[in-house]
Amino acid sequence: MAIVALLSSVYTLAHAAQLPRVDILYPPGGSLLDRLCETEFKVPVDDATLKFAVQQRADLQKRWDVEGPAYMRAAIDEIGLPFPYREMQATLTVCLPASTSVPLVIDVTPFLASAAKPAPSWEFTEIVFHELMHNYVTPVFATSALMKKYSDEPATTKYHLHVMALEKMVLLKLSWRDRLETIDHDYRNGPDSRYKRAWEIVNDIEGYQRFIDELKALKSKSR
Repeated sequence: MAIVALLSSVYTLAHAAQLPRVDILYPPGGSLLDRLCETEFKVPVDDATLKFAVQQRADLQKRWDVEGPAYMRAAIDEIGLPFPYREMQATLTVCLPASTSVPLVIDVTPFLASAAKPAPSWEFTEIVFHELMHNYVTPVFATSALMKKYSDEPATTKYHLHVMALEKMVLLKLSWRDRLETIDHDYRNGPDSRYKRAWEIVNDIEGYQRFIDELKALKSKSR
């Protein structure tokens, strides 16, 4: 029994090692990026909002640490490929109007106590996962028949197809249907038609599983 327990422990540790460590960063005084917003880009940054970001960074880290591994494990276990990096640093911003994957920057303003209508706390983890998946799906672009099929779509649409398919697959796998309903509503009714188009392709035209199958095929090609 001791040997079985030891092997189980080793397996668990090895399995967990596939998940990247994600550090949520925002230094006291704000990031250089946000300071440059004011001095170089002439974008005003509210001092109170900046202070809220500093104060809430630790709570946002805890949110990711609690739920982030479930997202990542569901994706990696299904696709079968390790995440390309062992560590990632997600820098918060109260200046940029959107989150980005490269560099990994997360618009934190909807999650601050200072927000007029704060977003649900779970959406922070969802957004970080979304941006991480942009890094995860990159290898499929070279071989994807679906990317070729939709090559005339705007770049924002094309490069969200596999990411959105992973979002839907993971939320279904984790039985988080309420979150999926929220995301479905936001993608379909948001101000950017390119995101709406990508979500419609994944859900209404192709079905998310076709994009998942392309990602899973990468494992056999990598052998």
